[in-house]
Amino acid sequence: MGYTEDVQRTIDYIEDNLKKPMTLEDCARVSGYSKFHFHRVFSIHLGLTMMEYIRKRRLSHAMLDVINGRRILDIALDYGYSSERAFSRAFLQEFGQIPSRCREAVYAVPPIPVLADTLNQRIGGVQMNYLSEVTISTLPAFTVASAVRVSDEPEDDVITYLTDWSERTGIGAGTRRFGFDAAISEEQQQEGLRGYEYWVELKETAVVLPEDVVLKQVEGCKYAMLRITEPFVDPFERIPRGWQQLAAWVNSRGYHTDCGKERYWLEEKLELQDAVVMDLYFPIE
Repeated sequence: MGYTEDVQRTIDYIEDNLKKPMTLEDCARVSGYSKFHFHRVFSIHLGLTMMEYIRKRRLSHAMLDVINGRRILDIALDYGYSSERAFSRAFLQEFGQIPSRCREAVYAVPPIPVLADTLNQRIGGVQMNYLSEVTISTLPAFTVASAVRVSDEPEDDVITYLTDWSERTGIGAGTRRFGFDAAISEEQQQEGLRGYEYWVELKETAVVLPEDVVLKQVEGCKYAMLRITEPFVDPFERIPRGWQQLAAWVNSRGYHTDCGKERYWLEEKLELQDAVVMDLYFPIE
């Protein structure tokens, strides 16, 4: 059984429990993965975070209730909103109209995604010229200084912060640096925020860390790796496309991570002589 079957099982679980409270931990438990592992696999396959997906599914079903004439406050409470105002604001953001103006709308709930089909459609079998072939690579165990930022531009915020800190403390410029998306709360997501975690490799661990920087021991792991050339030419196209291509390759080979250990999906930016590249690492053991 591969990644798609595990995430598909959580999609079915979400659909059956739209009117109940759901957390990332709940859905990760259904998938059989750790919270972080599930967050990354779900986002790669759906192109949305889990909480974004749940919000859209809840609102799509809520639209039917609006059309069927139910009281707006009752609908809001059914789908976990604290007030009619909060629900109407989310409804307006999703559909471009407040609920009371959609009583006569013609609408059908979008079908539940079928992941094998969704991933194939997204990739389309096309190899972009900025994406390399997939290779297998092993990263040995290493130690990092890690920080997380949640903001409108978390990548810039945390990379700048840790880069400045590492330069002040004399950590060499040649040390490896990795980043990846970090899970955030539903409230933060509704505010349009994102999360990103960044690592700076430490060759020497006897270093004083700021309060918001933690020391992490990262276990060695085997990865499927793909390289993106000039990822920042069009980062919102190239980087997601790279992850999707990599996920499709992993699924096609039947790899399945169920060892019970925490694994990370890593992005490593490298500046070569003739280009900037980003290596993506998808754990496969």
